[in-house]
Amino acid sequence: MQKKTKLVYLTNVPAPYRERMHEILGEYSSISYSVIYCAKLEPNRDWKLDYGNYEKYFLKEKSKTFKHNNLNVWPLLNNLDPDIVLITGFNPTMLYGVIWALLRGRKLIVSLDGTYQSEKDYSIFHKLVRRFIFPFTKAFVGPSNGSAELFKSYGVNENAIFKSTLCIDNSRFKSPEIKSREYDIMFSGQLIARKMPDFFIEVASELKKTRPALKVLLVGDGPLRQSVLARMDELKLDYVFTGFLDQQSLYSCYPKAKLFLFPTLHDPWGIVANEACASGTPVITCSNAGAADDLVINGENGYILPLDVKIWAEHIEKLLSNENLIQQFSDRAVRKVQSYNHFQAAQGILDAVSFTLPKNTMTSTYEI
Repeated sequence: MQKKTKLVYLTNVPAPYRERMHEILGEYSSISYSVIYCAKLEPNRDWKLDYGNYEKYFLKEKSKTFKHNNLNVWPLLNNLDPDIVLITGFNPTMLYGVIWALLRGRKLIVSLDGTYQSEKDYSIFHKLVRRFIFPFTKAFVGPSNGSAELFKSYGVNENAIFKSTLCIDNSRFKSPEIKSREYDIMFSGQLIARKMPDFFIEVASELKKTRPALKVLLVGDGPLRQSVLARMDELKLDYVFTGFLDQQSLYSCYPKAKLFLFPTLHDPWGIVANEACASGTPVITCSNAGAADDLVINGENGYILPLDVKIWAEHIEKLLSNENLIQQFSDRAVRKVQSYNHFQAAQGILDAVSFTLPKNTMTSTYEI
């Protein structure tokens, strides 16, 4: 019997959109799969997860910082003794994983959610780290066309780049007819400057000029909560504010809205776009979102627009005033998101693993 390839996936913290992927990889009989988490939680995460059934290790309960620095990863790697180490970033803990792999002559895979757009203004130091590590990396994994563009900008051969989508359980979301939905527009996300809730409010205000009965759904919480709600009251918008909702509660929110507005200063992907599309809620976003021109296709299941209030309002009004058109966008959104699923995400990892193995290895091609 041929020895199983051992893969360790070294990452920050558990995420709801990756748990099922880890389960699928853990169930796959041709590899031995383990996940090492730097911590169970980071400061800005309120996720309450039902952890998947796979082999996992936590280096810490809760981190007070995003700069994970834990040398305990070294003895754990010694114990697990993987053939391949996959890292999802470059914090000190993951750099220890890189050094371990290089000293032991093991293969390295880098998986990043970032895009060329989201990383173009990174510091020289951050870019130098990538330039140092990438030549030692055998395969690269990203969720989007933008992440592939990022890798290529560092001279990575496109044959070494594999797609592992960020995804949700699409089946958990319902998609009622658009005309039956209660709210015209919706926002879901942290109330922080990067997520641009103030821009969302100004778009709503502009829409109200031509649509006085506009109904708004606002989901999320954060440091801007007080100013956001005060501004919405000042503009006399008809809105419902839910505050923070856990994953289970979100399932019922998106199907209540006709359109999902996703402005952002930068988002490597934007899992909210998956949630909206799975609910048949067309997405209005900008090029700063990694999901743009990937999951969200301009003029098909949403719009990708410059961050201009009047332009957003015009395109939203165009959809809200055309029942047939907005329903077509809704139907296409549901169809488009189906290929963004956990099996594809797992297959992308397996394809990267296969690429790192010698071509004469019997198990060098893995398929779910």
